[in-house]
Amino acid sequence: MIKPQKERGAVAVEMAIVLPLLLMLLIGIIEFGRVFNVQISLSQAAREGARHAAVHFNDDDLDVDAAALGAAPSLNELPVTVDDNADECALGADVRVTATVALDSLTGLFDAELLGMPVIFPMELTGVGVMRCGG
Repeated sequence: MIKPQKERGAVAVEMAIVLPLLLMLLIGIIEFGRVFNVQISLSQAAREGARHAAVHFNDDDLDVDAAALGAAPSLNELPVTVDDNADECALGADVRVTATVALDSLTGLFDAELLGMPVIFPMELTGVGVMRCGG
């Protein structure tokens, strides 16, 4: 079937309009998935660091950072900082471990203002774990 002359190129124009929107949606889904994964890993790392500090608070060589980051290998390439109050840990007290990262965009698309939307990245993510010492 031969299309009339006035309809030629309509598919190309429609594709040029729809493709950028679909790509933005796909990239947004990928970025959201990555942020969600890093957030879950940070929470797991903080929780594991708190558990390690709560169980081993009497040890001389207590290394909360290594225990926390060892529990979340997906964070190895990221600049994660781990803060804790394990030196104040005593029976019945709580130990608090906080894992923080400034996450950059995977694609770079959301690092700049786009179509009037605010800049999203770098995004500050935090995971917190609290456990009872010796408990």
